[in-house]
Amino acid sequence: MVIHLMRKIKDWGISWCVALLVGQCPVLAAETLIILHSSEHHGVALPLERPGDSLVGGLSRRATLIDEVRREGHPVLVVDSGDILIGTAFSSWFKGEPDILAMNRMGYAGMVAGNHDFDFGVDHLTTLTQLATFPLLCTNLVSKDRPLPCQPSAMVSIGGWRIGLLGIVGRSNFPDTFSREAVKSLTLEDSVPVIQREANALREEHLIDLMVLLTHQDTEEDLDLLVRSVGIDVIIGGHTEGFDGLYAVGTPQPVSSLKFPGPVFVKTHRQGRFLGRLDLTSEFRTVTHAHAENIPVTESIPVHAGVQSVLDTFRERFSEQASEVVGQTRVRLNGERPSVRTQETNLGNLLADLLRIKLRTDVALVNGGQIRRSIDAGPVTLGDVVSVLPFDSSLVTLRLTGQVLLQVLEHSVSQWPNHSGRFLQVSGIRVTYDMSAPVGSRVRNVLIKERPLDPEEVYSVAADAFIADGGDGFVMLGQARERTDHQTPIRDVLFRALEKEPIQADLDGRITILPSATS
Repeated sequence: MVIHLMRKIKDWGISWCVALLVGQCPVLAAETLIILHSSEHHGVALPLERPGDSLVGGLSRRATLIDEVRREGHPVLVVDSGDILIGTAFSSWFKGEPDILAMNRMGYAGMVAGNHDFDFGVDHLTTLTQLATFPLLCTNLVSKDRPLPCQPSAMVSIGGWRIGLLGIVGRSNFPDTFSREAVKSLTLEDSVPVIQREANALREEHLIDLMVLLTHQDTEEDLDLLVRSVGIDVIIGGHTEGFDGLYAVGTPQPVSSLKFPGPVFVKTHRQGRFLGRLDLTSEFRTVTHAHAENIPVTESIPVHAGVQSVLDTFRERFSEQASEVVGQTRVRLNGERPSVRTQETNLGNLLADLLRIKLRTDVALVNGGQIRRSIDAGPVTLGDVVSVLPFDSSLVTLRLTGQVLLQVLEHSVSQWPNHSGRFLQVSGIRVTYDMSAPVGSRVRNVLIKERPLDPEEVYSVAADAFIADGGDGFVMLGQARERTDHQTPIRDVLFRALEKEPIQADLDGRITILPSATS
């Protein structure tokens, strides 16, 4: 009865409340709520080191910005859209522990568990969940055989606002981009019905003032949810590149501000180089104005002493081992994301060649998503190698027919020119792609051992377990006639090569893109 009465009052927009009945009042007068959000953190706990780039990121400077916004006097909700793991040596070494502890100090209220947050296994994500003072959300994930380390929903109270939090991952990245071990125990529910179910449950229990959905999926999926009106007031996206401004229903492009916007969708830029800010002004239960911007996290921002002290403890531990020089490279090894995911690179050639030689196969395949950064010419440290190849997925050898191998190569460029992790760096193959052709018909020529690919011949192939198990959508690799697991990651192969002699790696035209311009 009391809940029913309160809901009626909420619907009528009356600016008084029945405090005597329930002991608290919903927010009805004009009020501003500020939502601060981060996206695709990927282990950038410490500032980025990019000469000439003032967008350094780092958690201690982000913390300073958050404190500055709080001093404005409005309620502030701080959330993250997932993938705090993988991308730096620091992150791979400590597997997210310093990041979570720093986020605790920064007052995060919640995050969605992204695909890379499962990279060290479900048990490790459980450990991070136990460290966190905020909820990790996975509204549309279901565990087949054990409790999930994250929860379907949460209610947080911020300055009188009762905010419902949900967090989903999209069909665009499950199961393709999840660790193969995690996929064995997880299934994904359709997002729309589960969002509606959990949102309704939160509203029934807590008289929610604002429903916020944290997502880890493609922008197109977020825009679809925005239009389908699933009972969400704010969608905060992740997983793919961000944008400036906000979307609302009927806005074909992002805008910075909007009156009476209805549901809105925002997504800030990756790696903590910006802090997303969304200001919502509400009167009588209705958002009357929304304004979105991305605040750059530059080197001019002072560090936050408390968060910096957390990071310094781990930095000292890391520096003792990560600075150890393990070899030399004579040239810069290009592992930049736009390059390794769209074209041949010398680092891709090096890694694929090392795999093919190590495992004595006809062909080697390295998905671009496995390569996380470049290595500058000169001394190479242990930390450099871990940063470039942070994943622990073991190497495998397969025996595939030429017909299946052709399907693999077509799938490699099925999302080109997007920077998709499925783009393959290769060894033992010379392949020509015609990117003006339809998806599925882009392979124009393939040579193996300087002879045309034979659809009936069986070839030996080296890869890693991630794609061999269907990661990045390579489900056709399940048709392998034989498979051998070698229980070592590609990172160890690079270590051994560095120990032997200085690295020299070049481009040799093994991948040709027609037309020649790349995106």
